[in-house]
Amino acid sequence: MSLSDYESEEMGIQIRYYKDADFPQYEQLLKDIGIYYEILDQREILKKKIQYDPESILVAEEKGRLIGTVYILYDPWGCLIYHLGVHPDYRRKGLGNKLMDEAEGKLKARGINRAILFVEENNEQVVEFYQKRGWFILEKAFYMEKEL
Repeated sequence: MSLSDYESEEMGIQIRYYKDADFPQYEQLLKDIGIYYEILDQREILKKKIQYDPESILVAEEKGRLIGTVYILYDPWGCLIYHLGVHPDYRRKGLGNKLMDEAEGKLKARGINRAILFVEENNEQVVEFYQKRGWFILEKAFYMEKEL
């Protein structure tokens, strides 16, 4: 399914690619969802991300308001789906599934047959969401970071 093909008429929601002009509203969306990570979610970093891969950030929009997102980190060696989130006012209406369908479809279209994602161990609701979609737990791990 191409992005132009998805528009939920009953919800009036469109899924499209993120663009730099979205940033002020996008930053607030990430904060409202509770997934904002200041180190990675800065405007200049996101601008570089979409310059490198314009299809790497998807947003869901209703009447000009951003209400959901997902990142696709593509590399032929390994791929990651990151930052799936839906504004609290729009949860449990199928939008997270639509965003995941689109993200997974984009990777399949690039010839990828396996991806990973990270979920906090104690976030049982999100773990269950992904398991219902066919994802499974590989192992428990630590996130580690180093400033370079």
